[in-house]
Amino acid sequence: MSGRLFLPDNTVLVNFAQIGRMDLLRLVAEGRSTWCYTVSVECAKSSQVSGLEQLSEAPDIFGEPLKLETPVENLDTQVFQARLKKAGDGPAANLGEAESLSIIMNRQLHATFITDDNGALGFAVEHGISYTTTWDLLKLFVRANRLNRSTAWHYVLTLEGHKRRYEELRDQDSFYAWLETPRSLQFVP
Repeated sequence: MSGRLFLPDNTVLVNFAQIGRMDLLRLVAEGRSTWCYTVSVECAKSSQVSGLEQLSEAPDIFGEPLKLETPVENLDTQVFQARLKKAGDGPAANLGEAESLSIIMNRQLHATFITDDNGALGFAVEHGISYTTTWDLLKLFVRANRLNRSTAWHYVLTLEGHKRRYEELRDQDSFYAWLETPRSLQFVP
């Protein structure tokens, strides 16, 4: 991971809240991460959902959210959001991703997106922004001896129950084999 960790959406936060391990996210993110205002608001709303109460810890981890400051940042956010929208999306869909990208590009920040959202991952790849996923972070924690393999696998199964899963990690053997490799999970558009 290079640069500051930047949350362009709520997905990784929700994942770590669902497994009850915001403490792990704090280890890697506190003091070297940020988020935008839209994501902070989304997180605050999500923290009211049963099972996601740990999301209330996110402001302590990610700090004061960055806000759009210039007309150019506002305009770019609108353009990026329009590009990401799909038919049937609500007015706030993809706003966090668009706002994050606008801030990073206009302020020339060296950032790593921390997300599992395909829209955000696609934007990161398209604009040369590095990224990391929930799964990559679990791998990091296993390698740093903050988490054992079987507990990490249990978390994969928990997240699978919430429809968050990579095909490469389809069973325990493939997950354990992947943990031994140097590679990240690859975003495939």
